[in-house]
Amino acid sequence: MFWYAGDINKPNIQKPNVPLQAQRPYQPWSQINATSSGGSVNFNQLQLEVNKRFSSGFLIQGNYSFTRSLDNVPLVGGPQNPNNYSAEYGNTDSIPRQIFNVNYLYELPVGRNRRVDISNRFLDAIAGGWSISGITVYRTGTPFSVSFNVPSNFVGWQGGRADAVSGVPVYGGQSDSHDIVNGVQWFNTAAFQAPQPWQWGNSSRNSVYGPGFWNWDLGVQKRFSITERHSLQLRGDFLNAFNHFNLANPSATSMTIADTRDGGLPTPTAGKILAGTGNPRVIQLGLKYMF
Repeated sequence: MFWYAGDINKPNIQKPNVPLQAQRPYQPWSQINATSSGGSVNFNQLQLEVNKRFSSGFLIQGNYSFTRSLDNVPLVGGPQNPNNYSAEYGNTDSIPRQIFNVNYLYELPVGRNRRVDISNRFLDAIAGGWSISGITVYRTGTPFSVSFNVPSNFVGWQGGRADAVSGVPVYGGQSDSHDIVNGVQWFNTAAFQAPQPWQWGNSSRNSVYGPGFWNWDLGVQKRFSITERHSLQLRGDFLNAFNHFNLANPSATSMTIADTRDGGLPTPTAGKILAGTGNPRVIQLGLKYMF
């Protein structure tokens, strides 16, 4: 695995009140972005699958996965301290713990030459030829790190991840609302604090998981027989059929806490979600001629 475009021109030990540039080991250059190999990953996954091929008017394909993936390789930006790659060991970027998805099709057993046979052409045109299909997805959230703002009166402090506060629940006080205008409190800012001045934070990379996601796309189809070989299909597709609003991860600003130890003001949006993800309900109608 690769560390991509990480700044390797950072000091291992930060020096108080020494400008950042003066602390860089490779002078006179400033930031030096490098891509290098040698990362490690520990990936374990449970996979379950159900697959019923189409028969008797019904098919279903579904799978579930539970994933535990740890590595020391951020996707972008490199490690906070290029001299200590082991401190980056944490949950893999963008990988949720659990994913469940299923697709299905069911032809209702009502109509001409079906289990519930309707010989009358008029009644068959109304009650026969219906089918239902869909795709359903559920997954848990993706992980992110909590960082901190370096106070303006500190010179030579690199910043990076925050310290974890022992014994304080990360998700304590979490809100179950969807009020992204005022912000949905997702993680407990009291569970994190700025590290001691000129130190690297000790919280694990990607130690907080964001909100999950679920969606139902449903379709309803009606087939009208014209002749033995010709038919019309009228279909309606309902994307995000239940018009469910999924929360996004907190923004980069909301993943950042302030250092309030010397009277600094807290970041008002810290720990809050201010946006959603996915689309609202979309309805599509179509007519297909089959021959």
